[in-house]
Amino acid sequence: MRKIPVTAAALSISLLLASAPEAMAASATNKTTTTKPTAKETTKKPVVHTLANLSAVKITAKSTVSLTDVNILTQDEESILTYTLTIKNGDNKPLDLLDYWSKVKTASGTSYSTSLMSKDKDKKKLSAGSSTTLTYVAKVGKDMKISNLVFQVVKWDFSQPGYEALKGQFKVPANYLTSTPADQSKTIRISDVPVKAMVKQVAAYTSGDYNYVSVGLNLQNIGYRIFEDPKVKFVIKTSNGASYPMSADSTSTEYKIQPQDNKTLNLMTAIPKSIKLTNMELQWVQDDETAKMSLPVATMQLPGAADKSLATEANEEKSISLGSGKITASVSGMTMNQSFDEHDLSVRVLLRNTSGTTVTLPKYQFELQTSDGYRLPISSSAIENVVLQPLEEKVFSLAVTIPANVKADNSQLFMNLPSASDSKDNFKYPVAIFTLPESQPVQNMIGQKQYVQTGKGIVGFELSSLQRLPWSDGDQVAAKITISNTGSKTILLPELLGQIKIDSAKLTADTKLITSQSVGLLGANSSTDVYIISKVPSNIDFSQLQISLLEKVGEGSSEWMQFSHAGALPELTTITSGSSYEIDTSGRKQELKVLRSFVYTGTSSDLIYAELEEKNMEDHQIDLSQITGSFKASGGQTYKATVSQIDTSAGPEEKSVVALWAKIPKKVSTTDMKLVVGEGITDNKMTPIKGVPTGYVNAAALELNISTPNVRGNLADLDLFPYSLTVRDVRATLSGSTSVSLTFDYSQNRNMEYAIGEFGHKYLFEVVDSSNRTFEKEFIPETDLKLSKSASASFSFDDIVFDKRQGGTFQLNIYDLFQGQKVKLGSQGFYYLSSNYDKE
Repeated sequence: MRKIPVTAAALSISLLLASAPEAMAASATNKTTTTKPTAKETTKKPVVHTLANLSAVKITAKSTVSLTDVNILTQDEESILTYTLTIKNGDNKPLDLLDYWSKVKTASGTSYSTSLMSKDKDKKKLSAGSSTTLTYVAKVGKDMKISNLVFQVVKWDFSQPGYEALKGQFKVPANYLTSTPADQSKTIRISDVPVKAMVKQVAAYTSGDYNYVSVGLNLQNIGYRIFEDPKVKFVIKTSNGASYPMSADSTSTEYKIQPQDNKTLNLMTAIPKSIKLTNMELQWVQDDETAKMSLPVATMQLPGAADKSLATEANEEKSISLGSGKITASVSGMTMNQSFDEHDLSVRVLLRNTSGTTVTLPKYQFELQTSDGYRLPISSSAIENVVLQPLEEKVFSLAVTIPANVKADNSQLFMNLPSASDSKDNFKYPVAIFTLPESQPVQNMIGQKQYVQTGKGIVGFELSSLQRLPWSDGDQVAAKITISNTGSKTILLPELLGQIKIDSAKLTADTKLITSQSVGLLGANSSTDVYIISKVPSNIDFSQLQISLLEKVGEGSSEWMQFSHAGALPELTTITSGSSYEIDTSGRKQELKVLRSFVYTGTSSDLIYAELEEKNMEDHQIDLSQITGSFKASGGQTYKATVSQIDTSAGPEEKSVVALWAKIPKKVSTTDMKLVVGEGITDNKMTPIKGVPTGYVNAAALELNISTPNVRGNLADLDLFPYSLTVRDVRATLSGSTSVSLTFDYSQNRNMEYAIGEFGHKYLFEVVDSSNRTFEKEFIPETDLKLSKSASASFSFDDIVFDKRQGGTFQLNIYDLFQGQKVKLGSQGFYYLSSNYDKE
């Protein structure tokens, strides 16, 4: 960023200056100016600013002509003179204006060609008892003084030499000045509408090599017809004779003024700092189509321009007129998020409609101007197309990034009207300048509450937690923000977005905002949680995290609240073995507790497995959170878990089983392994039932007491939670051929306190013959084996080893079979029975 001069945004307009009269110390030229005479000098004559004392010229017995205005515009090679004659017809018949003309000469006799301004060329008749004005134009010498000119009124008379008869002439006094004193008004007829003009304020602001001068010019329509913008131009003429064109703000370029109404035009120009801002004049200039030149209309003296601070202090209101309405603006707070090579500044501005009419705000342009001369524009779509109802107020957060080597102390916030569309200077006009309060650093804000006054009441914000969670394609950073309504009325939250910066690098592609409830209503004295989630590479380290909560506005967004954290993120909360983890999400409070965890031993890899109890803690039926997570080894390795849980709603106090498992290398130690679990999220909401999570929030690390299930020496009370199986009266019958039929009685019950989802476990019956041949059969609980206190089942197997065998022994092993891996539950030896034995 380069250092550039502060533009006209550093200047105030009339509304800004209304509250700072001390900044407008006038240096008006008095009507009578005297100096102390020397020995050779006498007292100067009084300065005259009016032509009223000049005698009128009679052109008929009852009709007169008066010289009522004279203006001169100095240019590089010549000066443009305009003068106005006011004609009054006192006769009882129309006056033919074509019979009369005006000429201008020097006292020495040099004549100048004159012409009528375009607006007066069609004036040919003047009704009896009425009056009109005719304005003439002439080019005169560059240094010509008006007191050296003679203004003549002639009548065309073809009986006279030269065909004209001199009716009279005007000689302007030597002590006459064309400019109107700074403390006085001037009535000007423009487009035949009388307008009373008066300079209300003048201010200057120095920046770089320029003084930026602002003039507030009030126009009052004192006529009986509407006054429409005549496209008059304005020029500041300095004491050395140089002229500087002025630009108008966007509200001053096209306008209409009703009779007896008024409007303040806001004008601005840049003048080199070497030029003194004393004895300046404001000149009115109007383009004339016929003359093809710019003509002077009026000249007004300007009071001295004060170079003083015009800023409104923090938390103080600045009143701003806006058409027929009025608003107030104030800066209510500021935070600074310091980073390595830049600082993020957030300024909170409150705008309030104090009038009884609806107002539409202009597209205000905000700008931060630092104490060392840098100008930083602030863009925010939140201030576009804003309509405020009577007494309505809105709060806007303005975010701007400041390079670390630029001082942020003693900065000011400029609230500018946009520059006029045809402005070549691109000036911006501040309706308010604010002194910014001392910034509040936003570091390590977990658990800190902030409150913001909005149009709906006071809203609280808290960064409740920051978590870095393992995921399949990297890590996820999850920020939990609690929004609370401290008022007594329900409010509607805006549509929100989230943004995360890591060491000043903005994460955009995968950043999402998750809401815990689908409706944006927030009841009185209640709160809700939102989550801002983004993905980061699992191997990246960072030292600073910045979180912004944004309000969506049209196609853009505006910052609502900002948080920051420096240093390492907090470790996940660890839930000790046997304790419950409480998920406190509003409307879906639940408890999780580890029921059991063990390892299925495989040939090339193992399967780590855990079962959780998930309990609904609400007093109504809810859709339980869809649990997701990862197994984390003591060495830091993580393994994303596959999850199975119920796919129906759960009633109050209802318990269900959540099963999680993951394949792990055989070399990984399961000692001190933890299960990181949380509530699943999908897109921009909590994962619905049967949905596929794309991440998770509200995570905790559950300690696992990984154990090897006890292998029972019999087949009684085999635990396949929530099932329990007892096998008895096992009979394996040899048929004398190669086949064997095995029959058994069993009882199976289920713990009905728990609901289960898709149950992936099976019983695996394994017959190990004395010859070490094995034979297997799978049974699905409640499908192949019923819930019963007494039932029987059978299966058969075939092998050449049994051909003509009459007896022998075998071992019956029963396993928990899951995902192709198995854990032995019980084992018992039995004898074969011969089919001949059955016949006996």
